[in-house]
Amino acid sequence: MKAAVLETPRHVSVVEVPDPDAGDDVLLRMRAVGLCGSDLHTWAGHHPFRKPPVVLGHEGAGEVVSSGDPRFRAGDRVAVMPALSCWECTRCEAGNPHLCRHKRVPGLGWAGMLSEYFVAPARVLVPLHDDIGFDEGAMIEPVAVGWRATSGVRAGDAVAVLGGGAIGSLAAAVSRHRGARMVMVSDVKQHNREFLASQGVKLVVDPIASDLVSVGVEASGGDGFDVVVVASGHPSCLAEALALCRPRGQVLLLPMFGGALSVDLNPVVLKEVTVQGSTIYTPADFAAAARLVNTRALDVRPFISAVVPLGQVPEVLLAIDAGADHLKTQIDPTR
Repeated sequence: MKAAVLETPRHVSVVEVPDPDAGDDVLLRMRAVGLCGSDLHTWAGHHPFRKPPVVLGHEGAGEVVSSGDPRFRAGDRVAVMPALSCWECTRCEAGNPHLCRHKRVPGLGWAGMLSEYFVAPARVLVPLHDDIGFDEGAMIEPVAVGWRATSGVRAGDAVAVLGGGAIGSLAAAVSRHRGARMVMVSDVKQHNREFLASQGVKLVVDPIASDLVSVGVEASGGDGFDVVVVASGHPSCLAEALALCRPRGQVLLLPMFGGALSVDLNPVVLKEVTVQGSTIYTPADFAAAARLVNTRALDVRPFISAVVPLGQVPEVLLAIDAGADHLKTQIDPTR
């Protein structure tokens, strides 16, 4: 089969690799695989644990070819939760399988999804409704990230999202679904700001052209935001988030930062702000995201900028790295 293999940093080749052996698991023909910011970090050689040679891709949906599990049969359409926890360690037993010490993810102990075929155990497969496209199914994974990141949002909250790329835009959309009375999103890219406005976000801010903190504090009535989601790895974002957060509010950190940050933590003490990290999702989060997508309670179709063939992966990664306008580019390995 063909797969997109990162051979060295910034060098991807679409090459023939051995067909996978499904054993008692489920063999999928991949139909849609999203490109994530972490794929770009891996491609550039900056990811902390995905290292070449590696097959990229972890946001996927496909069609069952064969199954060793009676829950699935050939022709079934599914999305894949790309995290294999051991369910035996103390973290799993405590209800935190996403923090499993022995967790395997695509690119680390498990093959990546940017290939014609992919093998997964039945326990991480989620059925897609008949009217839901594979492209929508592949969006369940990033929606799950946004769902977990906004777990602290309550109806009536004011929410700020710093960074309006794919994950930030989805975090804003999920916050609105949860009943946030107000959502502000900042992003430096005009393309992202225009997209957010088209999706009904009332307050979209260019942090270069405007004083983000002043705009946000005024818009929130002077008290600040109940929840501030940091979805950008820019070094200034944490300080901005602390300034925007109301007393006893929450700052939620999503990105892996490129290096150590130097920030004034006095607002954490003086306002009793909670700073919380968020990494991937639990199976419950993924199931909630699947319900949103399968019912189109959250319509993810506008978030998909393009779907391109597997052979174009090298060119697409170069274009995204060069700043091409896109929100979520997906790969169809059958093309």
